[in-house]
Amino acid sequence: MSVAFPTRRAGAVAALLVVGALDLHTTAVGLRAHARLRERSLSGLRQATVQARSRLSALAAPGGAAAAQQTAAAAVDAGLAATAEVFSLDGTRIAAVPAVAGSRHWPLDRDLTRLRAGEVLTTTQLASVPPRVYAYVLLSTASGPVLLRVSADAADLVADLRDRQETFVTQALGLLLVLATMALLAPARGEPAGPSTPVGLVAYEEAMGRLRARDEEMARQHQLERRRMEGELRDNAPFVRAGELTVGVVHEIRNGLGTILGYARLVQSAGGTGAEHAGAIVEECETLETVVRRFMEFVKDDSLRPATFDLGRMLTRVAARESKARVGPETHLPRGSVGVIEADEDLIERAFENLVRNARDAAGPSGQVWIEVERGRDSVLVTIADNGPGMPPDVRSSLRPFFTTKSGGLGLGLPLAYKIVRQHGGDLLLAERSPHGLAVRVRLPLARSTPNVSVTDGNPAAPGDGVRNGTSPSGS
Repeated sequence: MSVAFPTRRAGAVAALLVVGALDLHTTAVGLRAHARLRERSLSGLRQATVQARSRLSALAAPGGAAAAQQTAAAAVDAGLAATAEVFSLDGTRIAAVPAVAGSRHWPLDRDLTRLRAGEVLTTTQLASVPPRVYAYVLLSTASGPVLLRVSADAADLVADLRDRQETFVTQALGLLLVLATMALLAPARGEPAGPSTPVGLVAYEEAMGRLRARDEEMARQHQLERRRMEGELRDNAPFVRAGELTVGVVHEIRNGLGTILGYARLVQSAGGTGAEHAGAIVEECETLETVVRRFMEFVKDDSLRPATFDLGRMLTRVAARESKARVGPETHLPRGSVGVIEADEDLIERAFENLVRNARDAAGPSGQVWIEVERGRDSVLVTIADNGPGMPPDVRSSLRPFFTTKSGGLGLGLPLAYKIVRQHGGDLLLAERSPHGLAVRVRLPLARSTPNVSVTDGNPAAPGDGVRNGTSPSGS
């Protein structure tokens, strides 16, 4: 027997091994594609449930069967899913829209613990008839917590899985054919294997090694992305709870403001010595109403209303207003004009109000606060620094919504400022100030168009007590 025939046979065996490896890889890719489709279905239902949670909580709040039925109907009308059911925590169904036979699926004890912590849980039941995808969320009512379950049809997932299974069977038959062909090409007993047989095995091992390394890298990236998304969900959870509470709080505040405003206007219209004070009360009530309305708009709608405005005038207004509101440290503003930017002026002003107020509180009555502006080619950097006690690195790294170091504080000022700045495509960084204190650096994009004179002229500079231009934030 010549040497060429074993060599060709070894090459054919190696080629068949590569074909088999590619067949296995195709099967793995199909399974991962199905897993991604399932995750997208669960993620979409979870996100829709989270967005509708505050409205559903308000409907369920009175408690009772009527409120439960109304809540379930609202969930279906909102397009969350085809079916919505409300249960007590012992599993008793209170309401269902439409009135269909209940599923036997129920969360485990550990799932109920997560639901009590405010999470929204999603899962699939592809083996049931009909196949469904479920979302569970806990709602608070006057008569105790209830569990809302919404479900949607999962026929597309089942069809996709069936297609994957058929493809897998076809690929398995092809792999068996490859193995049978390799067995036929294998040397007979006593026949020399030829010098090229190990080359085929090496090629097979190399191909499998590359595929394994690629799969491990994809799995690692998937885990990193999953941890990132879980972190974002944890960070956003306080804002979701705050939004739910805001509905009730704003209702009570508006009722109280309306009563105070009515009595103050009566006193003002009567004249006399108290008319001037009543006018001040009316003005403050109208300001509070504006603040409440704007906050509700911010909570409900994150869309921006950009316009070109004078950044220096806006910073001067903020510093003057904060200095006038309470006795505190001097606030040093930048010299000269700092130019214009294009952004939502109301939101940006709200962000800098929080930052300047925090700096003044940290500096104390005898301290100082500096506001500096540096213009770059494509952005502007606003630094708000104080000579207070500063903030340790571990505290800066642990900042999150509702975390505060001030007695009686809510811990929302800095997170809201950060959110507003990020909405505008900017960055907010916390840094140490030498020799002591904290520096908050806000970087925002510059204006992309010619300044609107009517806008900038409508924002007059109004320096008040404790506000003056000058000194660098690096000095005391």
